[in-house]
Formats: sequence, structure tokens, C-alpha cells
Amino acid sequence: MRVLLIIACALSFTAPAIAKQSLEITPMMGYRFGGDFDASQDKIHHQISLTDDTSYGLLTAWSFDRERQGEFLISHYDTNFFEPNSSSISATGLGISYAHIGGNIRVSDSFLPVFVTGGFGLSYFAPEDKTLNDETRFSMNVGLATRFDLSEHISLRIDSRIYSTFFNSDSRIFCEIDSCAIYISNDMWFQSEVNAGITFSF
Repeated sequence: MRVLLIIACALSFTAPAIAKQSLEITPMMGYRFGGDFDASQDKIHHQISLTDDTSYGLLTAWSFDRERQGEFLISHYDTNFFEPNSSSISATGLGISYAHIGGNIRVSDSFLPVFVTGGFGLSYFAPEDKTLNDETRFSMNVGLATRFDLSEHISLRIDSRIYSTFFNSDSRIFCEIDSCAIYISNDMWFQSEVNAGITFSF
């Protein structure tokens, strides 16, 4: 519910700008990499790993001018987190979603234009184990994108992004009543993603 409310608020702010400009909708499918946590508990350091897997997303963009667009991005994937060589944390299902508002700038006007893209917003972590709490954190992304026009209103878009989620070095996540699954020892947490999608322009 928190994520839905945040998305609704973001859309309410962007709706007036979108209504006055040309609109693009891009359903996307891709692959997300990385996301291991450096963890520590009782002065013992270890690593929590996440599996790489397929991601799904929806990108809404609206034009400011020929060189710039605003963007609202939602991207989600389902993964598992586990501690290698340990039975203390077995493979546990985890959904990770990003909801970011930002934009892109055209930096190359060749046959395949190149855009620098980025945004900021929230990361939402939802463990499959309902005894563990969901987590919401501030995050940002930066990336590169290109597109190939298939017709006047349809394009093929390819992009890659790096996501950075902000933690305190003494953060704890996925907690039950008296214990937490992960005690984080790093301040920023990174994932990368490559996507392809079909853009519909209106």
C-alpha cells in the first residue's frame, strides 16, 4: 500500500506536465544483476547474495523539448537472497521494486540517438517470508538509452541503468520481533539492469 500511495502522489505531481506534452509509454523487459549485501553481526563480516533474474518495467515519458524528456519509471523483479556457505539464511524469496521520477537528455543525434537518463525515488523490498518486514528506502538511478524508430508512433528502446539505494552503515533490514535477517555494513547498495521495450508515442 505504501508503494501504491507513493506512485499515486508522484503521478499527481507529473500529470499536469504530461497532459500538456507529447506522451510515450514503454513496457520493458530486461535482466537485473548484482545486489550482494556486505553484512556484519557481532563483529563477524559476511556476504548476503542475491540471484540475478528477469525484470519487468513500465516507463512513462513526456517531452519538454526536442532534447529533453521527463520520465516516471517503475521496475520490478523477483529474486532470492541467501548466505553462501552457511545455513543461517536459506534461500528466501524477495521482490525488489523501484519507483523513480527523473528524465533524459539527448547527447547524440546520430542514426541511433543516445540519451543520458536518470532519476530518484524509492526502492521497495518485499520478502516472501511474511514474518519479515518489508523495507522502503530512498534510491536513484543513472543510465544510457537509445532507440530505433519502427514507425511514426512506435520505437524499439534499449537502455541500461545502475540503481543505488541508500542505507546507513548500521542498518538492519527484514526484521522479525527480536531479530533481523541482514545487518548491513555498507552505506550504498547497487544493482544494474539492461532493458528492451517497445515505445508507443501519442
